[in-house]
Amino acid sequence: MSEEARQQAQAEELILLVADNKTGYYCVSLAKAGQPKPYQAHVQRGGMRVHLGSFATAEEAALCVARSPE
Repeated sequence: MSEEARQQAQAEELILLVADNKTGYYCVSLAKAGQPKPYQAHVQRGGMRVHLGSFATAEEAALCVARSPE
């Protein structure tokens, strides 16, 4: 799934923003290690943190963040 998410981002001309954190991606966190969908995507909207969903891979979560309007 990780490679598929990267290829999809490239097809949609989106950039998965790399970060210096445990997941490697901006606005992606590892919430529940060992679970089927341990990675969470979140963004800031109007000064509030908005949860975008839980994902199986960090790349899928990063793709969701990249698709999220600013």
